[in-house]
Amino acid sequence: MLPGLGALTALAVAQREGASLQARFTARSDNKAAMERFRAAATQHADVESLMQDRRTLQVVLEAFQLEGEIDKRGILRKILTEDPGAEASLANRLTDRRWRELARAFAQREASDLTAAQVAALSTTDVQALSLAKIGGLTTEQAKALGTAQMRALGTQQLRALDATGIAALDVVDIAALDAAQVAALRPGQLAALGTAQIAAIDTADLAGLGSTQLRALSNAQVRALTTDQLAALGTEQAASLSRLQASGLTEAQRAALGSVQRAVIGTAPERSAAEEAAVAALDSRSPFAATGLLDRVVADAMTNRYEKAMGEDNAGLREALYFIRNASRMTSLTELMTDKALTAVVRGSLSLPETFGALEFEQQKTILTQRLKFEDLQDPKAVARMAQRYLALAAPSQTASNPLLALFDGSGASLGSLLGGGISLQA
Repeated sequence: MLPGLGALTALAVAQREGASLQARFTARSDNKAAMERFRAAATQHADVESLMQDRRTLQVVLEAFQLEGEIDKRGILRKILTEDPGAEASLANRLTDRRWRELARAFAQREASDLTAAQVAALSTTDVQALSLAKIGGLTTEQAKALGTAQMRALGTQQLRALDATGIAALDVVDIAALDAAQVAALRPGQLAALGTAQIAAIDTADLAGLGSTQLRALSNAQVRALTTDQLAALGTEQAASLSRLQASGLTEAQRAALGSVQRAVIGTAPERSAAEEAAVAALDSRSPFAATGLLDRVVADAMTNRYEKAMGEDNAGLREALYFIRNASRMTSLTELMTDKALTAVVRGSLSLPETFGALEFEQQKTILTQRLKFEDLQDPKAVARMAQRYLALAAPSQTASNPLLALFDGSGASLGSLLGGGISLQA
C-alpha cells in the first residue's frame, strides 16, 4: 500500500488518514470473505484440540497476536491455550515474549481468583454477572460453595456452563433448586453427572422436563432412582425412552407407578452409551475456545489490524514496525516488558541510532544502555512516540538521506558500540 511515497511520507499519510485507509483495506472483498469464513469456522470448534486441527482458523487467531509465524509450534500453542495464565508455572509466564501471555489470557478456560470464600459470598449479583468465563471456570470448590442463591440465579447460562463439575457438585441443595429453566437446560452432561442425589431431587419438576436426552443419559442409576415421582411423571415420552435399562433398573414400584402407560412401555429400552456417544458427550462437556464474550470480534479486529500494517510495510520498509510501535508503545509498563517485544525494541534501537550489533549484547547490557538513552515516560506521550517512529524510519533508509529534508530534523550520526558501552561494560564473554 502507498507505493512510491517513501516510508516517512507514507507514515505521515497513515497518521493523517489511517482510520479510512484501514477501513477500506478491511472492506476489500478478499479480506471480508476471509473473516466471514473465519467466523463461520470458529463457531464450529467445541474445544482447543478441534481448533488446533484447523490451520486456517488457527492462523487468523495467531495473526491477532502477531504470532502467525509460530503456527507450527503445536506443543507450545496447546499449552498456551489450555493452561491457567495466572499460574506461576504456566508456560505463558515462563516465556519472555509478552504476546504469548496476551494469547493465553484471551483464550483462558480457567483463571484462578485470589478471592477468599467470604469475599466471593459478598459479591453483588452485578459483580457476579461481570465475572469472565475464565474466572468462573477457575473457582475452587470452596469458592463455588460460597456462592449464594441470588448469585447463582444471576449467572448467565454460559457462566453456569463454565463452572467446574466439582464446583457445581459443592453447591447447596437450595442453590440448585433456585436455578431457572434456562439454567437447568444449559447444564453440561458432566455437571449433571456430578450432582448428588439430593441435588437432583431438588431440581424443579418443570425445569427437569426441559433436559435433553443427552443430559438425561448422563445420569447414573443412583441419580435416576433419586428422582421424585413428580419429576418422573413430568418426563416426556422421548425423555423416558432415552434412559437405558441400567439407568432405569433401580426405579422403585412407587416411581414406576407414577409413570404413564406410554412412559412405562419405553423407559429403560434405550441401549447403553456407545463409544461414539461417549465422544459426543465429551464434546458437549467442553467449552468453545471462542465462548468468551467479544473474543471473536477482538480476534477479527486485531487480525485485520495486523494484516493492514503488514500490507503498509510491503512497499515501505520499516513502516509496519513503525505503525506497530505507535499502536503499542503506550501499553508498555516497564523497560523489561518492552525489551521482550522484538519489533518494539527494533524501533527504539533504530530511533536512538544504536547499531545493529546492539542485539548481540547480553540482555542486562542492552537494558543498561536503554535505561541511559531512552526516556521511558516518553512512551506515554503520543507526540514523542510519533517522533521516535519517524526517526526510526528516517535512519533506516540511508538511501533517502541526501534528498529527504525531514532528516535535517534528526541527528543522523550513529554511535559505535564501544562508545555506548563505556569502560564499565565489556563485550568479551
